[in-house]
Amino acid sequence: MTEWDEEALARLRAAAHTGDGDAGVLRGRPLRPVLQYAGDVLIAALAKGGADARPARECLAELRERDSPGDAELAAELAAALGERPAGPLAPLPVDLGAVAAAMDGGDQVLDLARGDVLHSDDLPPADEAGEPWGSGRWLPIPPAALPEGEDARRGAARRWLAGEGYRPVPRRL
Repeated sequence: MTEWDEEALARLRAAAHTGDGDAGVLRGRPLRPVLQYAGDVLIAALAKGGADARPARECLAELRERDSPGDAELAAELAAALGERPAGPLAPLPVDLGAVAAAMDGGDQVLDLARGDVLHSDDLPPADEAGEPWGSGRWLPIPPAALPEGEDARRGAARRWLAGEGYRPVPRRL
């Protein structure tokens, strides 16, 4: 098996962020170091239809075995995409898990529930477009947290926090 070099990781990140379902970026590489990205790519591939379910089942088994922060939440989404269970009640939110993890690490930031943007609380307008104060429900404060080491683990911690708030990440579209 080929390991994950920077070029391969860049392709994997892009596939996860765009939600294009290019499961070919996973071919011939171990899933365990990148389960959070792999699960997102495989969910998108299954949604496109015609995808080989074998890698998705392998990823699901790895997520259940590893059981790191965010793995149970992603496993539930992957199981639903495979048709093994009904979809969960979490609302989709187009958000960058890396940005949420960075905000958890830095503190004093909020998540825009309308757009999925992460902003420093100092950058918020005194009122939103409807004239409502920023705390009116559009902005969700991101709590500071001690995050695990590693990009995949940090994405998982951000996914777990989002699920606890009632949201599941989906790819952002321009």
